[in-house]
Amino acid sequence: MKIGIITYHCSNNYGAQLQAYAICHFLQKMGHEAEVIDCNTIGVGPIFMWSLESLRAIFGSIRNNFLSLVSERKRYRLFNEFSRNMIGLSKPCYTKVELDKACKNYDYIITGSDQVWHPMICEGNTRFFLDLPIPDNRKIAYAPSFGVSEYSKEEVDEYMPLISKIGHLSVREESGRRMIKKYTGRDAKIVVDPTMLLTRADWDKILIPAKYQKYLFYFTILDEPNGTDELVRKIAQEKGLEIVRIGTVRDIMKRGFINARANGPQQFLGLVRDADFVVTTSFHGTVFSILYEKQFLCVLNNNDRNSRMETLLSGLGLDSRMIRNIHNSKISKVSIINYQDANARLAELREESMQFLNNSIKE
Repeated sequence: MKIGIITYHCSNNYGAQLQAYAICHFLQKMGHEAEVIDCNTIGVGPIFMWSLESLRAIFGSIRNNFLSLVSERKRYRLFNEFSRNMIGLSKPCYTKVELDKACKNYDYIITGSDQVWHPMICEGNTRFFLDLPIPDNRKIAYAPSFGVSEYSKEEVDEYMPLISKIGHLSVREESGRRMIKKYTGRDAKIVVDPTMLLTRADWDKILIPAKYQKYLFYFTILDEPNGTDELVRKIAQEKGLEIVRIGTVRDIMKRGFINARANGPQQFLGLVRDADFVVTTSFHGTVFSILYEKQFLCVLNNNDRNSRMETLLSGLGLDSRMIRNIHNSKISKVSIINYQDANARLAELREESMQFLNNSIKE
């Protein structure tokens, strides 16, 4: 089958690019002809969007020092190379007319995963809800995330009718399943993120080893809860580890951390695999910690974006790795993870997710 994938891929976000690679690569392993449809910004070309994103970060980093600028330039180059060389992309189709025409060349169109249904991210772009001129039974939602626990009335009115028409529905977290049931009456299957459809051995094939030794990897995407830096320093001191960090641009100048922001997706994989311990606020930081069987902690933010982490960790029996209140956490009492049970659960969830895709594509 020829399968087109609509997702976020033109982004300097590790999870976005790695999940795009994963779903495309997995479908190819299944024997399908799969590619990511290069329509990330209908009406705005990817170079323009990349430039805007880059400039915001670069100008912000200039306020810190010149080395930050050098770091950001390398980071964006590595992301651009990964997107161009590792993710199978279609010919560009940046207008609705081009996309509507292109989608007719595929047997199936998949939307997902990542937060493609987050209202602040999709910003009214209904292509992520497969508002396309193809039969509904050729539409598949694989592991999309809403990123919020509720839609506004306007968002419900705009997006839920489109979701209800998708022939094969799955989501990444429990809160998303509840929303779909509430507004469409349909039951959506919870499946694993595409990155977990691939095995550790699959990821090792594209990984670039870390250049550090004996370190704690500290990975955040957005602002972390107050006290997280102190928690990380405490763990590192107790374990005799250096702290290697990827955070926001303004974190570059923080003292006591080795700045590893100038790394792309392949280097990120190596940073997780080779770490002695991981502390993260990121969903995909958590995912790869599990795939590489790391000792880790997932610090939850004080917002409604935690459902995907909670669903993942609870499903694998790893609830103890969640830090909900950082000031009340008892790090010395956190047990060593025995991955035997978690791996068994992951294998079962992976099999169910693969079956969902197989059944959806066969129909």
